[in-house]
Amino acid sequence: MSNSNEIDDILNEIKNKKKDNEDLTFSFKETEKNNENKADNTEEVLIELSQDTKTDKTQNTGSFIENSGDLFSVNENNRISADYKEYEEIDGDDNIINPKKNKVILIAVAAVLIIAIAVCVIFAVTKNKNKEEPTTTEATTSQTTTAAPVVVKNPMTGSSDFNAAAVGKRPVGFVVENAYAARPQWGIDDSKYSPDIIVEGEVEGGESRMLWLYADYTSLPSQIGPMRSARPPYIRFSQLFDAIFIHWGQSSTSGNYYGADSLFSDENIDHINQMTYSDKYGLFGRDRSRNVSSEHTGILHGDKLAQALEDTDFRLEADKSSYTEFKFAEKEQPLSSTVCNSIGVTFSNRSKTRDWTYNAEDKMYHSSDYETDVARKNILVLYDTTEYVDKANYGGSGRTETYCDYKLSGGTGKLASMGTVEDITWTVENGVIVLKTADGSAVVMNPGKTWIGYASSNNGGKETIA
Repeated sequence: MSNSNEIDDILNEIKNKKKDNEDLTFSFKETEKNNENKADNTEEVLIELSQDTKTDKTQNTGSFIENSGDLFSVNENNRISADYKEYEEIDGDDNIINPKKNKVILIAVAAVLIIAIAVCVIFAVTKNKNKEEPTTTEATTSQTTTAAPVVVKNPMTGSSDFNAAAVGKRPVGFVVENAYAARPQWGIDDSKYSPDIIVEGEVEGGESRMLWLYADYTSLPSQIGPMRSARPPYIRFSQLFDAIFIHWGQSSTSGNYYGADSLFSDENIDHINQMTYSDKYGLFGRDRSRNVSSEHTGILHGDKLAQALEDTDFRLEADKSSYTEFKFAEKEQPLSSTVCNSIGVTFSNRSKTRDWTYNAEDKMYHSSDYETDVARKNILVLYDTTEYVDKANYGGSGRTETYCDYKLSGGTGKLASMGTVEDITWTVENGVIVLKTADGSAVVMNPGKTWIGYASSNNGGKETIA
């Protein structure tokens, strides 16, 4: 067998051992004598290692190379060299027997050593390949910022279901009567658009009248009413909320009585009076379905108001400096340890009492005095100084009409909510209402709709709590 054949057989055996390791590459050759680099008949047997596994293979073959003496070496290109000389076989008499035999033996020995090295390398590579690659998990801090939802609260109720388009807009106030024939009022118990705030107080003859306030004039009942005429106390109260005032008729100045007509003119108040309004949008109408006299049939069509206001020269953006915004809690909570299961409010010693009863199931105060169920989260009683003013020859009838005038002078009050009640004080400061508790801190109301009983502090107004 020639040297080349012997080497081919060795290579084939190496290839069989590495068949499952395709990334391991060997080249094996017997070099020609290099007279320039080899001093004496030295030839090289080389294994060339693949580039992508040099480090592991060199490390695993190190022990074999170190034990090979001068026979093997690794050069800078990661090649293993087997160097040998053509040593002569010498008998005991110093006679040369076979000068070439040593070369073949050395090649065989080198081949065996190379196979051992290759098997070691293959084993090491296979082991490394089967070993799970270390996974470096870098601590990743999530930088994803989820924008907090924008909560738009109704400035009059503190509720979070407010129309974002109405933010910064002026509220509106409607004068609604409370005579027996006017009940139940259209819109007072609307399941979706009942008034945000109802203000009720005495007008004349012991009768009460209401001012309905809405923070969003685009979200109104289909009908509001019966609409009635303006009185100065209600105009002034609406100004505390920077509201556009809407009414059907007005009281007029006569003698020592200062009427609504003069107040509108003197203070240039934005208002719509059905009696003088050029109603091209069909804002006002009459509902005669109840078979009552005409003064109890006047209504306003809620879906017409936004268009009607856009056609005016009124300022529609709210003036925050003159817009009362009560302070509301984030969550419902009792006001105090004083129980209030019911509260009755008498506006004056000339008027009747408005009764409210607390329902622990829905946490609301309810009244049936309006010939329907009206529910409110907060019952706020404000005592104010009142004055009765006589107007002679009312409407040319020859009789005298006595009006109740409120002074907006501030005073004491009560707040009932969540089945509890607390004492408060109220003032008007810089055109807005300021509510304080007995210890002087700001009053915090529960989110929801409010009824305000505007009662007389000097003419028999009172509340009854149970």
